[in-house]
Amino acid sequence: AHPFFLPFRIITHHVIIPYLLSPMVAQFPSSVAVLVVAFLAQHGATAFNVVNNPPQVTTKLDAVSRREAFVASVASASAAIIAGVPDYALAAAQGTNTPPAAKPDYKTAAKFYFNGVFRDKKHPNGYRIVAGSPNKAGSITLQDTPGGKVYELPMKAKRNDESGQVTVDMDLSEYKPDNPQYASIIATVTEDGCILFPDGNLWKKDKGVAGLYIDGFAPYPKYRRIVIPGQGSDVGKVGVTMVSGKQVFDVPGIDLGKKGIQVDFPGNKQCLGKFNGKAGTITWLDGNVWTKV
Repeated sequence: AHPFFLPFRIITHHVIIPYLLSPMVAQFPSSVAVLVVAFLAQHGATAFNVVNNPPQVTTKLDAVSRREAFVASVASASAAIIAGVPDYALAAAQGTNTPPAAKPDYKTAAKFYFNGVFRDKKHPNGYRIVAGSPNKAGSITLQDTPGGKVYELPMKAKRNDESGQVTVDMDLSEYKPDNPQYASIIATVTEDGCILFPDGNLWKKDKGVAGLYIDGFAPYPKYRRIVIPGQGSDVGKVGVTMVSGKQVFDVPGIDLGKKGIQVDFPGNKQCLGKFNGKAGTITWLDGNVWTKV
């Protein structure tokens, strides 16, 4: 059987929103039906109009942000259904329904300056990712070598109210199970955001496009975008992890140097972001701006 596409648009009192249903969506007709009903109930839609030529959609970054905003605004039952629908089937058209352009969020970046993608001189081909809020449970993701085991470890950052000094208490017992002292390693965050360990080892933030980013259309750190550096023979290639609450997915990308970064999102959508190393931002064609922490 040949793949097919069924274009249609939802008419509300304020905006016409086109959708494109793929064969993947066709596999979940009841889910899509409930999704549509939920959307119509929220926006007061009056009818469906079938269209012959589906309009162009915005970039995947916009689609992801819209999906997240939509999931947050409808009932939990509808949100569970949406989670099973391909993201590109939920992409909205350009025009009045496009969110306003975002601006770099340096205020949030300063608050979470101890977060980021780090390089460890003891493991130069690996990476360390630190993510979390001050005085709350967070996580450390680390890999020592390309293709090696990826560890997800707990940590808690604490900020001294008087001095403002931030320390990170890491439970590395899974990473170093033979040494009991690794159950609680307390590292100090330097003024420039590096992480200094008691043995003198220093984790430094990656200076390139790799990093932990604030999405201009979603609140950090519940929603965060991680560009993981290429490793070994994959130099030039990067991985992009999209964390949206409990929803996480990974997509491949290419570090284009001064030209920016290309990310291959689901639905055959290649998005080109302009990387500004000095500003610490990636700017996308839909107006979204990722700010590096």
